[in-house]
Amino acid sequence: MTVGTKKQIVEQHQKNVWLNSAIPAVTPVGAQDFSADGFYAPLDERIIASAAEALEAGQTHYVDVPGIAPLRQAIADYLNATYGTALAQGNVIVTAGAQESRFLTIQMLSEATGKIAIPSVVHPGVLKAIGVRPLTVTPMAVDSRLLATVESIQAALEAGNRLILLESPSRLTGAVYDAATVQAIQTLIVKYEATLIWDQGFAPWVTDYAAAKAGEQVVAIGEAFPGSGLSSWFIGYIAAPTALVPTMQSQKQIMAICTSTAAQYAALEASKLFGDIQRSQLQRLQAARQTLAGLLQAQVEVISGAAANVVAVRLGGGQKEQAISRLEAAGYRVSDGAAFGAADVVRLSVSHSDAAETAARLVQGA
Repeated sequence: MTVGTKKQIVEQHQKNVWLNSAIPAVTPVGAQDFSADGFYAPLDERIIASAAEALEAGQTHYVDVPGIAPLRQAIADYLNATYGTALAQGNVIVTAGAQESRFLTIQMLSEATGKIAIPSVVHPGVLKAIGVRPLTVTPMAVDSRLLATVESIQAALEAGNRLILLESPSRLTGAVYDAATVQAIQTLIVKYEATLIWDQGFAPWVTDYAAAKAGEQVVAIGEAFPGSGLSSWFIGYIAAPTALVPTMQSQKQIMAICTSTAAQYAALEASKLFGDIQRSQLQRLQAARQTLAGLLQAQVEVISGAAANVVAVRLGGGQKEQAISRLEAAGYRVSDGAAFGAADVVRLSVSHSDAAETAARLVQGA
């Protein structure tokens, strides 16, 4: 490869705005970081012991590409019990976190048509995954909560798109579709013989969540057992109809072979503890979000959201830049909604830290 060719490749990469999208960290760095998708949670001693036992037993080799069978079954069992699906072990692929789930679903499911429709406001990880190769992208209009509207989804389908990506809860606002809207969306997907990528990663932090049924022209993605301390271990999942699994599994083998074996055994142990962990975390997050939203509402518009792990606010007329500047000067970090496609929005991840209240006051300028 000549120097000129290398230079051309580098220049093309630098010009690819979507491929260079900055995505939020998976876990916060320090008590004043409210920019991450997740939050800090301690690892249960039993989870640590499970990983250690796996290593001591020699579980350091390559495993089945889609993941160890017991973990795939545990994820299927959890999704079935929680969201009313009828998934089998063979419908589940264990991934190296949510971003790999995005990449595999977007890239492999779009191969047939080279098209995808996405909300105009979406996690920047989606843009990064799309930016790997040229795709025809149809943006779908969003409502006041920054969720794609049913009308815009139908318009995208009528325009010939057969792959739709949606987030519920929204990764920016935490807003969710209600059960009637989810049913309307699934009816459209069936009518147009399309496939829906359904990001439900924040769903464990919602009470009375309505899920699109994975396995019925729906591919669900998310993190495995969030809040159990495994965020930085990068354990995600794809739950898909049987016919769609092989192409994604094959690409995973080419790209990353498998997710860490010991980490998968840790996640398997987390699956056994997750019911108690999730209930406790949800209660604490709901209380913390209520306090945080109450402080923010005194001065700024809090965008309606159901997920307890994030709060998003609108800051127009230069307010956002001033707020971020105040936060950064004091050593705080938040997510700039511009990376998601919402220039006047700031997202704060909810945590159990008292520093969140100081961050909220800095957002307001108090």
